Amino acid sequence: MFNEILKFKKQIVELGVPALVSRGTLVLWGLVAILIVRVLPEETFAAYALARSVQLFGVLFGGGFVLQAIIKFAAEGDTEREQKLANAGIVLASGMAIITAALLVFGSGLLQSFYSDIDIAGIPEVLALFVIVSTASQLPRSLLVAKHRMKDVMIVDIASFAVRTGAVGWMILNGSLNSPLQIFGAMIAGNVAALLINVWLARDLVSPALGISPGSMRIVLGFAVVSLGTGLANFVYTRTDILVLGKLALPSEVAGYGACRTLTAFVMNLSIAANMILLPLVSRMWRQGNRDGILKRVLSGILIIELIQLPVVILYTVFSKPLLHFLYQGKYTFAWPVLIVLGSLSVIRPFGSLFSVMSLGMGKPSYSMYSVMVSAGMNLLLNFLLIPKYGALGAAIATAAAVICGASAVIVPTVRYWNRNKNA
Repeated sequence: MFNEILKFKKQIVELGVPALVSRGTLVLWGLVAILIVRVLPEETFAAYALARSVQLFGVLFGGGFVLQAIIKFAAEGDTEREQKLANAGIVLASGMAIITAALLVFGSGLLQSFYSDIDIAGIPEVLALFVIVSTASQLPRSLLVAKHRMKDVMIVDIASFAVRTGAVGWMILNGSLNSPLQIFGAMIAGNVAALLINVWLARDLVSPALGISPGSMRIVLGFAVVSLGTGLANFVYTRTDILVLGKLALPSEVAGYGACRTLTAFVMNLSIAANMILLPLVSRMWRQGNRDGILKRVLSGILIIELIQLPVVILYTVFSKPLLHFLYQGKYTFAWPVLIVLGSLSVIRPFGSLFSVMSLGMGKPSYSMYSVMVSAGMNLLLNFLLIPKYGALGAAIATAAAVICGASAVIVPTVRYWNRNKNA
């Protein structure tokens, strides 16, 4: 694996550095989130943590599940076939964004009645707008990622970060930040900035004159539906903890758990940065017949991630209690066991994440979906068993068990399929 890294060090630097900077904006946003945790009252932050889970679900169902299909097919070549497939993906994602936004608006009352102990008034309506703007900004960005134009992606992400951070930072400094609605409003403004720049940078990658065909829509929909199944199951086993905590535990447990997730989200961005490069690369290598080197690329990516995140993981696990006490001024020090569990889990996540992308690039998204569905069922069951007794720690243990199971379940069939077809 070290030889593989040295062999392609120039490409790794040219693509990897912009990708890391791009995802690094989310790391910096995580630092802003720490300030948000410190500023917001406990009950208000519980509402924000819950709303974040609803937001992620809305973004997924509102076209997010189509983005991987757009990246995969657009990365396979520059012919009319790939351009029509990309057009089909754009139309499908746009339609789903509108439908999801409508469901959020009309279902806001039902959502508030379910979480009667947490005030989320007005949040579903704001999230509806967020879904539309977010999907619109991600569509041209997906084309840039597919063509490995990572420097352009980096520019957009920095601009988006500057807008939303500037807005939230100003509210924190003048003492006016007191509602999740203000935070989501800043995020919407950042997405609007990203949309404008993305459209301009990707203007040469869009071919609306070619239109779409029934065949192209069918191909994209077939791939995207499997990605939706994967995403929904992934949502269950990664976000059910917050949702079930919000129903079965005290707001303090929800807030403490959310604070720990905010910290551990930092290193998760390393896997996401690697996936931005890996999915187009594997898709192109697989379609063009250069299959033998795919596994080495995936393992090299995992090794790079593990080496970079090692110091942070040690901080999470060895110094969890003083870290929480320092960052949150003693508000959530009680959640240090949760941070140990979620921090340790950071070592496992890259395996499941990168091998899932490998299966997608090889045209086998079902491997990722099946493994995540099994993990989702396990996580859901363990959440209801462990949260009533152990609270936030029970949710962390359930998530850890599900992630480990999911990683194992996707690695085995993916490697077997690659081994059978690497010389085809």
